Amino acid sequence: MTATPSSRSTRRWLPRGKRSPAASIAPTDETGDPAKFTRALAAKIVERGGEIRTGTTIIGIETSGDGVTQVLTDKGSVKGDAYVLALGSYSPLIAKTVGINLPIYPIKGYSLTIPIGNRPRPPAIAAIDEHNLVAVSRFGDRLRVTATAEFAGYDISHRPADFAFMKGVTQELYPEGADYDRAEMWAGLRPMTPNNLPEFGCRRLGNLYLNTGHGHIGWTMSHGSARITADLIAGRKPAISMDGLLN
Repeated sequence: MTATPSSRSTRRWLPRGKRSPAASIAPTDETGDPAKFTRALAAKIVERGGEIRTGTTIIGIETSGDGVTQVLTDKGSVKGDAYVLALGSYSPLIAKTVGINLPIYPIKGYSLTIPIGNRPRPPAIAAIDEHNLVAVSRFGDRLRVTATAEFAGYDISHRPADFAFMKGVTQELYPEGADYDRAEMWAGLRPMTPNNLPEFGCRRLGNLYLNTGHGHIGWTMSHGSARITADLIAGRKPAISMDGLLN
């Protein structure tokens, strides 16, 4: 689905200039490649008889009484017994059309994906430079660098200058760690909530389940969130504690 960029002024969280690097390292922490995982999961769903529709825009949600009857798209309608709203930063735009207000706000973040190439000293583990607010992860033959939180509405445009600081910090930490001149730039929206907790369960409509608002750690929480949502749809007590998660 599409959205109109906000006309409000942009606000950005950035450190006040580069400082001496300091990192927090957690020996029990792990990293993974969300894109690789998602592609493999999609293949498994199709293998088991499921259907995935890509390039499809949601036009609206039709309701009757206290339930959803169908979801309208530009490629036809979709009908089911239960529906899950999991549209990230765009969830509140769709939810509002059926009278549900979600406290989810798009916070723009930036990332660099940098090939390691033949560089001799790439980082072996992920680390966070707490002073400069830059995170670096190793994805096989690539580095993923993330930084910045910016209030820019639904605008995901970017310029090379937006990545200069994070690239410079990473290059200072790992001067022989990657082919920095070949870095790929990307910007996207984090679906943030005021308390940094995702939204689950139903609001108003008994067969429309929320699984959204995971902020900057959506993939980290995706597995547990899927289990919670599946349990709620099945009418079971969620296997994961819901204390503070259901409004």
